[in-house]
Amino acid sequence: MKIILVSHGKLALGLKDTLEMIVGQVDGLYAFAAYSDGSEDQYLKAIDAILETDTTEPILIITDVLGGSVNNEVWQLLATHPQLIVLTGMNLPLLMTLVTYPNQVTLETIGEIVTAGQHGVMCINQLVTEKIDKEEF
Repeated sequence: MKIILVSHGKLALGLKDTLEMIVGQVDGLYAFAAYSDGSEDQYLKAIDAILETDTTEPILIITDVLGGSVNNEVWQLLATHPQLIVLTGMNLPLLMTLVTYPNQVTLETIGEIVTAGQHGVMCINQLVTEKIDKEEF
């Protein structure tokens, strides 16, 4: 499965770099920094080239923020690329779960991966307080 990370600025590039530092090189992982080189649509041309190379296997695109210009441009690709799955709200726990997921990623299984990414965001203050409260009993 190909995974494409796209963000405003260099967030996607940094996440790819960090992910591969932790889990090693990930084949089929691409990252694009939209609007960072002065070209508004260069990243879309590059993504379209990737999408055209494989029309059967699911391809996952993860964007940085729902409703942002990058996300709005990317989700429009769903109309012409039925193998595409689009997620938003990229974070490292989501990516780590995705690249280590033991089963095939489909629309039916993507919910488990999204949930793992959501659980990776938490307030440590509350976590510590809960742990302390449990130890007192």
